[in-house]
Amino acid sequence: MRDVFALEPYTKIPRNESYVVSYPYLIEYFKSKSSFVAGDVVCGAHMVYGWMPTILELYSESGNSDLGVAAQTLSEAKAGRDLSEQQLKALAAIINNSLVGASKLLHFVAPEHFPIWDSKVYSFVHEQRPHHYRLNNVGNYLDYVKLLKHLCQKPEFPRFYDSVRKKLDYDVSPLRALELVMFLNAPKF
Repeated sequence: MRDVFALEPYTKIPRNESYVVSYPYLIEYFKSKSSFVAGDVVCGAHMVYGWMPTILELYSESGNSDLGVAAQTLSEAKAGRDLSEQQLKALAAIINNSLVGASKLLHFVAPEHFPIWDSKVYSFVHEQRPHHYRLNNVGNYLDYVKLLKHLCQKPEFPRFYDSVRKKLDYDVSPLRALELVMFLNAPKF
């Protein structure tokens, strides 16, 4: 993996791009909720899929009971609890059968605990093609979460973090700062 701290000074953040402009509004919406119900899962999933080039499909075999379990998972995430592999898989199964979509929803619910995971970030971290089976692998996502939390502890991190927030002109979580620089510097395969 390339050095995210060395790349940051040369990273231009496109402040007029929709995903940069809309980010703080989505964060603010989810910040106002202390717990979630089934309708919040549906609305939240649709919001984060507005960021993605994919159309959202909700796969709920048991209707509102699956959505209720997903809502409970989001409530646990919001409370700062770690989620099990099974919880992550179940959430991804409902949200387009996609760990990418689930990670985005989790990030907006709990940005201090869950980073966004997508094909560009995967490419940056692993320096290989982001095939679906690699992206949808919960173990890969959990390793990525650990990596970002480790990078936050590095002595270079405070300078990096301050610089990213100044470039954005709004506050973001440490995990978002790292993910954004990785996203913007992802190799093209």
